[in-house]
Order: sequence, then structure tokens, then C-alpha cells
Amino acid sequence: MAKLVCRKCGHESAVSMHCGQEMHQEGNDLVCWMGKGCGSEPIPKHCDEIMDVVT
Repeated sequence: MAKLVCRKCGHESAVSMHCGQEMHQEGNDLVCWMGKGCGSEPIPKHCDEIMDVVT
């Protein structure tokens, strides 16, 4: 499973789910496996920076 990791402090959190599966990264967004039209959200920030998606 993928996770979100803060570059500055190392904080980790789970990647959001949509339609029963993990969302994937497209640019600075997390997108549903069925496509952006189904669901998307900006990658969260931590310590004022966009978190990294790590698989």
C-alpha cells in the first residue's frame, strides 16, 4: 500500500481511498482509479509542503 510521507519531519499517513481502492498520484492530485471525473483531491500538505506519495 502507498503512503504519504512528509519530507521535513517524516510524518506518515495513509493515501485516501475512493471507490474501494487507493487513489493514485497525477501531478499534485490524488485521483480515483476510475479517473479524475470520478474523484480527485489535492495531495495533502504537512509542514507547509506537499507530501510525497511512496509506494
